[in-house]
Amino acid sequence: MMAAAQNLDLGYLAWSWSGNTDPVLDLAIDFDPNRLSSWGQRIFHGANGIAQTSKEATIFGGSAPDTQAPTAPGTPTVSEKTATSVTLTWPAATDNVGVTAYDVVRVTGGSETAAASSTTRTATITGLTANTSYTFAVYARDAAGNRSPRSATLTVTTDDTPAGACSVAYRVTNDWPGGFQADLTIRNTGTTPVNGWTLSFAFPDGQTITNMWGGTPTQTDGTVSVASAPWTSTIPAAGSVSLGFTGTKGTTNGAPSAFTLNGVTCTTA
Repeated sequence: MMAAAQNLDLGYLAWSWSGNTDPVLDLAIDFDPNRLSSWGQRIFHGANGIAQTSKEATIFGGSAPDTQAPTAPGTPTVSEKTATSVTLTWPAATDNVGVTAYDVVRVTGGSETAAASSTTRTATITGLTANTSYTFAVYARDAAGNRSPRSATLTVTTDDTPAGACSVAYRVTNDWPGGFQADLTIRNTGTTPVNGWTLSFAFPDGQTITNMWGGTPTQTDGTVSVASAPWTSTIPAAGSVSLGFTGTKGTTNGAPSAFTLNGVTCTTA
């Protein structure tokens, strides 16, 4: 039977009822593993026996875990950028087993936030603000979860909002001696969302904003800069946001003639 099992590449178990008085039926005498019976000697040390034919199962042996982290990726570079996105590319990291993924982080002072993940040496980060500076770096990971040291950082400034990709409508909705109310509608005529914006214009007749909703104004003489409010910060492609204000005026109340959004001139509607 043992020879047949060996020929067929099959495993087998040897067993007996412990404590039998017949040593032929016991593998060990008096439960002592150092005192094998003739049957025990045959099973363990005989031809085709366990000592001669047994092999360690890999499930119990296995290999040592991978604890070696990849090397740091090379310094990322910009391969493409727009007003709201940047595409980064970097030299590959190396690993004793293999790099499986890269993590791009945005670096702000001493803190990091996840920006993108990729299984290749390139990634596109979206949802950025036009004409804004960002700093990025890259980590490498292997299949065991080991993370590399961080790459050198890259600082990149997104493009301005494309010229002609916005329009502004200005309308006085109420007027009284010494004061008035007006509405502003900012339309995104581009093909990508505007995430975060600053609208700039100048009053021609010395008007002053006293209260605004939908944005936060800063005014120096007649020049006004309006930062988006949290609920108006995103202007979808082909979408618009509205804001309004009350202000003071003199005898005349002319409308602003030019508007810029994130530094780019808009058309007037």
